[in-house]
Amino acid sequence: MSKFTLITVCVLAVLGATSVASATTTYHLWEFNTDDPMPDADDSQLGPGIAPAKLRVTPGPLGWQDGVWSLSGEIDVIVYNDPAPRERKEIKILLTWRPGEDLDPFLVEAPSVGVAVGPDYQTTGTGFDEEISGTPWLLSTYDFTLWPNPPLEGITIKGDILVDRLEIWTECIPEPATMALLGFGSLALLRRRRA
Repeated sequence: MSKFTLITVCVLAVLGATSVASATTTYHLWEFNTDDPMPDADDSQLGPGIAPAKLRVTPGPLGWQDGVWSLSGEIDVIVYNDPAPRERKEIKILLTWRPGEDLDPFLVEAPSVGVAVGPDYQTTGTGFDEEISGTPWLLSTYDFTLWPNPPLEGITIKGDILVDRLEIWTECIPEPATMALLGFGSLALLRRRRA
């Protein structure tokens, strides 16, 4: 076998290993166009074998009005993941909201967003708010990292707020070492065949 052929086969083996252990992504969008407190997502994109997320709204006293949920309760979402072992999971949450005009004096007029997983997992997260120009609405963006990748996680949104839209992107990311080992294993098999 020539060096060129060997290099070509090795590159293809590494690319094949990368595709086998590639990241799995999901996307869910809720626009809350009905007063259903357990709506299916308006738009979903799921990896193979991954169940759609489940969402439940526990509304405040004003309930649903014209595509907006008033919270002084909460929104709970269960997001399912790729069942294959993964190193970590990245989550991006986009929440369109505005203050709830003192619907509940015991809650802050800002969202509180958290991700819950079992005790064997670690979590980090950041968030920031920006105004949506020309409207009374704010867009809050939250980024969370979970490791290792759990089979599912719960997302909770609380606060004295009005919620218009919720988007959740997730990515289950494999270990870089796993991809490299698959590539090196292919190389070892080629080398053994050559001898």
